[in-house]
Amino acid sequence: KEWREWNKNLVDIAANPRNVVAANNRYDAEYVKYFTGIKDVPVIPNYCGYTGASYEPTRTEFLIGPGRGITGEIEKELQDVAAAKAGAKTFKKIRDLYPHFEYEDLASHPAIVLIPYQVSIMSIFEYYRMNIPMFAPSPDLLASWQIKYRVLSELTWDMVFSKPKDKSNLPQYEKGTYPYDPNNQFSEEAISYWVKWSDFYEWPHITQFDSFEDLMTKIEAADLPAISTLMKAENARMKEDLMDTWKNIFHKMFSGVPPAKEEGGRPFEDTWEQGMKKHYDIDAGECGMGDDNHGLDVAHVLA
Repeated sequence: KEWREWNKNLVDIAANPRNVVAANNRYDAEYVKYFTGIKDVPVIPNYCGYTGASYEPTRTEFLIGPGRGITGEIEKELQDVAAAKAGAKTFKKIRDLYPHFEYEDLASHPAIVLIPYQVSIMSIFEYYRMNIPMFAPSPDLLASWQIKYRVLSELTWDMVFSKPKDKSNLPQYEKGTYPYDPNNQFSEEAISYWVKWSDFYEWPHITQFDSFEDLMTKIEAADLPAISTLMKAENARMKEDLMDTWKNIFHKMFSGVPPAKEEGGRPFEDTWEQGMKKHYDIDAGECGMGDDNHGLDVAHVLA
């Protein structure tokens, strides 16, 4: 009941032409559409341009990252395949090599092999902004790892508690046409379909591999400095695009509305709850975490 009310409220809010319901990654945008039917959910990614570092490889080890979510079985498979290759390259988990690191440390390595635990991870934003070449498992390979190893340990709410489900608590929006449930963690086809919208598949110049043997071949063939140069150009384009996106959003929200100071101030409700009730007839705070909240104090979580 609570999730249905939440979805209804979100639809009501999105119906106001001045409001923008957005997501910071494509996966979340499609997820919102799946349950609500809201057609326009723009993707406004984080930028994370604060690192102050840029790709300048001086070390030979290839990093495995991000810092968590890498199962021992997957790492062993990678290391075994790498050791069997002539002129084997060295692969090190970031946290094994650097218990504490500066961004310059990461940028000093030739590339990073991604073993993601989620579809959108701030560390990967940072790697990209530093123009570090990356190699990511293909959607099909990642889906097979999810079935076998549960590598995407934070993909769904239930996965966080190691309780994967084969369906969502709520059905798809009645007019929806998605072929798979995003919370089905027992179907390799469903997982592959949904993870294709992960950041590391949406962004250009990240090389995908279908197996660790394929990874070794693609690393050998890669022109890493050229890839880094392309990433740098993409970062500049993305930053400009983000600036335009935010300008357009503010124009949508405030076009034709004079500044409050020109009107001698503008009255508004004393609380957010009062505002939601007045403008959308929404009783804010009535929505919880769904039928199964794992015994958590919902008020504490939402705070």
